Amino acid sequence: MSAAPPEHAAAAAPSQALWAHPHANREIVLRGVRVAYECRRSARRTLGLLAGPQGLSVRAPRGAAWADIEAFLQHKADWVLTQWRRLAERPRPAWPPRTPALIEQARQRFAERVAHYAPLLGVAPARLRVSDARTRWGSASSRGTIALNWRLVCLPPALLDYVVVHELAHLREMNHGPAFWALVAAVLPDYAQRRAALHRHPLR
Repeated sequence: MSAAPPEHAAAAAPSQALWAHPHANREIVLRGVRVAYECRRSARRTLGLLAGPQGLSVRAPRGAAWADIEAFLQHKADWVLTQWRRLAERPRPAWPPRTPALIEQARQRFAERVAHYAPLLGVAPARLRVSDARTRWGSASSRGTIALNWRLVCLPPALLDYVVVHELAHLREMNHGPAFWALVAAVLPDYAQRRAALHRHPLR
């Protein structure tokens, strides 16, 4: 990715609260609201937006000019701010206290599900770690470590299994391309429904 030019929006210094994605790499002002968003470039042909509990993400073609991306965001400003307000008004999740007993329960449950799904995906994780992240349900490293959020043990088993399969699939495909989703679908044909249901359980 080429070096980003200075943000035109940064000079506006609006008084409204900043809506910030944890992996934000750009900022823009939409209708007076400063939004720090994540922009990812790929081989896709069109611009796309994702708004969720973490914040706003922009998916852009590799060759898209920043001016075109910002113009697209300004055009979608009403939609973006509607999502922002809807998420801001959503009740905060009430997770149980993080006790040693609950963490051990999560560890055992996660180990069972990983042991079940790893052979189906043809992978062998080097390590399983229980995470306390507030922005993601799980992660996978190139070294073979799988991290799963302890809060998953509080969700329906189908959603836990989706995250387990998602992260295990990353041990073969460290991206979200077609090959990755084909791996997930081979094990969980209804993964899209499970993923949508998971989005109804915000971490924060």
